[in-house]
Amino acid sequence: MIASIASPVHIVSCTALDGKTLADVLCCTAGRMAPLKVAVVLDNAPIKEKDLLVEYLKSVFDVQVFSEVQPNPRTADIMRMFSDNRFAKSDLVLGIGGGSVLDSAKALAMLATNEGELDQYLGQSATRSIQKRALPLVLIPTTAGTGSEVTKVGVYTSDSGRKYTLGSPLMHAHTALLAANLLDGVPLSLCAATGLDALDHSLESIWNKNSTPLTRHLAKEAALKVLSTLPKLYAAIKNGTSERRALQMEMLQASCEAGIAFNLTGTASGHAISFVLSEEWHIPHGLSCAFTLPDVFAWAVQDRNNRAELASLSHALRPDLEDEEALVRRLAEDINDLLSSLGIPKTFSELSLTLDSTQIRSLFQRAMEDPKLHNQTPPMQEEDLFRLLEAKL
Repeated sequence: MIASIASPVHIVSCTALDGKTLADVLCCTAGRMAPLKVAVVLDNAPIKEKDLLVEYLKSVFDVQVFSEVQPNPRTADIMRMFSDNRFAKSDLVLGIGGGSVLDSAKALAMLATNEGELDQYLGQSATRSIQKRALPLVLIPTTAGTGSEVTKVGVYTSDSGRKYTLGSPLMHAHTALLAANLLDGVPLSLCAATGLDALDHSLESIWNKNSTPLTRHLAKEAALKVLSTLPKLYAAIKNGTSERRALQMEMLQASCEAGIAFNLTGTASGHAISFVLSEEWHIPHGLSCAFTLPDVFAWAVQDRNNRAELASLSHALRPDLEDEEALVRRLAEDINDLLSSLGIPKTFSELSLTLDSTQIRSLFQRAMEDPKLHNQTPPMQEEDLFRLLEAKL
């Protein structure tokens, strides 16, 4: 995967991960052989392959398992795990799970070397900053979407209920392991939501004020893979066909490439809006991002450079078409068709939310305070944001 050159994280890919290979990866990451004290961060999702890996590790290392992880991970849960005596003097942190698990593992590895309370690092009024490299950290995604295994950021829900992004190059994992067999149990709904999160990461890295020729190239390659692979993977899961695992590997790589791109640029307005949806109504992250994707797309193509990049992406899907306007229009149709085929709500009523214009303006005002929104090109002002959301009533 050429994109890995743009990441400081060592990326290892395999179709099926076994315990001995994982043990070797942990030793290489720690810089020494056993004995190792390994803190394993998990959630309670029933994944047989994950359980087998942990059982093998227990036979060769001192393994302590921490599983107090919920969607949109809470700082209180992370601090309970960090304060557990079993976590003390860990040599390495291993996270196996979706984005919430991987972000929790990042926070634990960071706190192990920087200390303090996680809430002290969050928001504009933070009283602490990350000063030291995190404990050796290995991350293994069990969903294809967040790209968290290669990013320097984590997203945490504070004691106040607000979601915050915490980022530093010192939070990067040392090693990311992409294993297709760990996605064998992913259900249709999660496949859709996480796959669309990867698509959103790619596109938000294109229509981003921090984009560069390199990040735009990486993002377009990732988006192309998602658009080409996600519908096939969704169908393979639905129909139980044999190509599922190969498609899972392709989606893992697409998600990772999208992560490498937005790790360099940050995300944009779609993610800022999604935080409010998650804070207020606990809507899953991938679904929250997908909810406004067509609307943000329509906003982004007002910018000439964005339009050219998106036409280039569309041309890769249909090389016989040359007209820029037609290419952009067809890409917008492709995205809308994909959302429809995956059953993604497009209005607040389809989300089972009853709102009016006054509530929109009150609840989503705080998105304007989110730095991610201000990465958007063209810039999105308060009235622009409100009009976009009011059109979804």
